[in-house]
Amino acid sequence: MANHIPLLTALVSAVFTVLLLWQYTRRKKRHQLIWTVALALYSLTAFMEYLANPDILGPSLPLIKLYYSGTGPMVGLLGAGVLHLLASKRWSDSYLASVLVLSAFVVLFTASAEIPSGKIQSAFSVGLPQGFRAVVLEFPMTARIPTIILNITGAVFLIGGSLFSYIRDRSRTYNIPLLLGGVLPSFGGASLGFFNNANIFFEFELAGTILLFIGFILSIRYLSRVSDRLRSTKSAGTR
Repeated sequence: MANHIPLLTALVSAVFTVLLLWQYTRRKKRHQLIWTVALALYSLTAFMEYLANPDILGPSLPLIKLYYSGTGPMVGLLGAGVLHLLASKRWSDSYLASVLVLSAFVVLFTASAEIPSGKIQSAFSVGLPQGFRAVVLEFPMTARIPTIILNITGAVFLIGGSLFSYIRDRSRTYNIPLLLGGVLPSFGGASLGFFNNANIFFEFELAGTILLFIGFILSIRYLSRVSDRLRSTKSAGTR
């Protein structure tokens, strides 16, 4: 029976991507464009997870390569977006450049990997998350090390940036779901990676996506309230 949770994650991420793109077309903020690309990759990788179900398309090397080429860059770009909000242009631009370079290495060395189809089918016979994990471990270290760096630094900047922003201004409660949205997928990935516990991987991935979406919606409402207060203050000052 197919696991439909990745499809739900892909759909939520796709809606999130469209809203971010719409916001970028209106406000032209660089972090919005970075997050749009990140969430597009999030939707793509989740959809690849869904297609890997034996009842849908089933696992294949091209599908897994496409999946792996998006996972690390996606997390790195989420972190880069946070830095563009909170850090200086010099530091945020430097990190974004490093994300792009590391992502290029991931794509290049993932594309050149060769894994027998029999080994892929055997890996996925245990389960969908375990199959991805086992096949990813077959990729060359030249692809895996950049991905590990992107995952760690991106998660640190996303979680740490949300926490820092909330501590600095407690009225920005939208940072709480953003923080949890970064923690849950990281925890689910670590649980699978270190303990081979696949029970919460897709569930935490979906929960993290929903929480990021909620944080985004709450941030729009917060900015709208701040803008309304500024307009009312200016209006009162001109009377």
